[in-house]
Amino acid sequence: MTQPDHDGHDVDDVNRPPHDTATARLSLRRPTDADTAELFTMYSDPQVWRDDPLLRHTSADQTRDRILRWGESWDRHGIGPWVLRVLTGPAAGDLVGSGGCSLYTTGATTVWNMAFILRPQMWGQGYAQEVAAAGRRCAHMLRPDLPVTAVVAVRNPRSQRAVERTGLNQAWRGPNAKDPDPTAQLLLYTDRALSEEQVRALTA
Repeated sequence: MTQPDHDGHDVDDVNRPPHDTATARLSLRRPTDADTAELFTMYSDPQVWRDDPLLRHTSADQTRDRILRWGESWDRHGIGPWVLRVLTGPAAGDLVGSGGCSLYTTGATTVWNMAFILRPQMWGQGYAQEVAAAGRRCAHMLRPDLPVTAVVAVRNPRSQRAVERTGLNQAWRGPNAKDPDPTAQLLLYTDRALSEEQVRALTA
């Protein structure tokens, strides 16, 4: 049982990083500029982008721009990717990664996009499924009418397995239009049936 400190707070709570919401093991918080250095280190790690070079960040400014875009999602929709940190214990506050659900609109198609990137040191511990479940819960509370989708490079089998463990089903496989490699293939996952128009819009 956790003992309260002299201010009446649980000792474990005092050591927890600040967060907007939390899972059993993760602090989930809107990203800020203060996260730039740690997130850049993660996104520039060859272990992270080796199987999908499009994930690579080559400068801290690129990471800062990403955080700004995430902030726009939070301002406009009240939801977006979180910064994930260890919630309790000796490692409380350590960066786990980033992830969650955000609204994605292209043409007449609007869906939830689920994505997550974790530090290699945090792989294999179930954190991806934990943040995915939290993101889907929030997405369904705000817009239950919209499908939750995810896109993954075929050459990134680790991410494929992680997405499949979240319960999404593969809906499409084909050329990755955003990849300069003409042989690159993309997988589209979803939690419900998509129309042909939606598939075309999401994979164009």
